[in-house]
Amino acid sequence: MSDRIRFVASVAGVLLLGGTSPALAADFPDDVAEPLVAEGAPVVPGTVTSHPTNNPEALEGVDVTGELEEDAPLPGETEIDLAPEPIIPDKLRDADAYPDGDYCGPPTNFVKITKNTKNTMAIKYSTFVQNNTSTTKEFRFTSKKSGTTTIGASVTIGSEFKTLWLAKIKVDVQASAQKSWTSELGIETSGKVKAHSTVYGDYGIKKENVYGYTATLYSNCQVGNVTYMDVHAPYREGWVVS
Repeated sequence: MSDRIRFVASVAGVLLLGGTSPALAADFPDDVAEPLVAEGAPVVPGTVTSHPTNNPEALEGVDVTGELEEDAPLPGETEIDLAPEPIIPDKLRDADAYPDGDYCGPPTNFVKITKNTKNTMAIKYSTFVQNNTSTTKEFRFTSKKSGTTTIGASVTIGSEFKTLWLAKIKVDVQASAQKSWTSELGIETSGKVKAHSTVYGDYGIKKENVYGYTATLYSNCQVGNVTYMDVHAPYREGWVVS
């Protein structure tokens, strides 16, 4: 599904995040008649809005069965190399007490983010609607399955390092990051599907992805036990419609 043009609807229903900016800057086909408005955006082949519909004749989504993606791509995501910083954080030294810098206190574990990688979404529910008629129809998607995503890494790490990673991500990258996130049931989004077209919808949890390392600062101010890894933490949930 990575080759589709996708748009993310926030659970709050205030804004659709899509394309490359919150302003929904993107190229759309000339035959899309519906205007680009704050509560919705044209999508190929339909138009989606973050506001639920009250139309009783709206087409309901059909559940998709099978394995769901844990790292589905999100639109507009870029990879950013973070500015380098000293491998030994200054806050772990006591320069006044030990001016020679040959003692850094008890051994201390720390983490460092070197790259903010592209965010992804763990899909918890997937659906679609197919319009086989000759006229545009309104559709409604409702999340019917739930799931939980927790902070994790590409290598096995203990609870101490998970706590350190979460704190580092919240401060340096994403303040909304959480240790665990369970998606909601009954969250709706709606829109229009063109004649003889299909619209797909995925509901899930967005994951903040970073790359970096864990390490230990020893009493002699040497750094060791360096392990590089990919780390993710959940930070939001919502609809992706294409």
